[in-house]
Amino acid sequence: MATKAPQLTTSRRIYLAALQFIGVREVPGSKSNPRIRAWIKAAATWLDGDDSKTHWCGCFRGHLGLVTGTGVVPEHYRAASWAKWGRAVPLDPKQWQQGDTIVMTRPGGNHVCLFHAIAKDGRIECLGGNQADSVNITAFPLSRITHVRRLP
Repeated sequence: MATKAPQLTTSRRIYLAALQFIGVREVPGSKSNPRIRAWIKAAATWLDGDDSKTHWCGCFRGHLGLVTGTGVVPEHYRAASWAKWGRAVPLDPKQWQQGDTIVMTRPGGNHVCLFHAIAKDGRIECLGGNQADSVNITAFPLSRITHVRRLP
């Protein structure tokens, strides 16, 4: 009898979709990475497509919602808007799943990304766009996280 493969959670599907973009970087100066420009323009045509001028973390998260069929929030280019997507998950990293959507504060606004892991130093590692001008995994202090969201 064949064993049934475990079903992927929604968070895991989003995370796996994001992994393929690790290493996508901004182009310094007035030129822009065509992929990032497309994410920005898909979020709102009126946004400045210059990847070095536009905070594009929400645009990247929106692209993931579109390609995985998990949806986007209105104004998904705004990181804070993702605090209304799915359902709330307690602010306890032990309850988080890889790929859960995280909204956090940053100087001058907010940031949205996906939960990757708990780092050995207690910080939270996140996979996201516009982290040091690229798609990568970066560690952040737990104190910055304001919302964790997941589709049921």
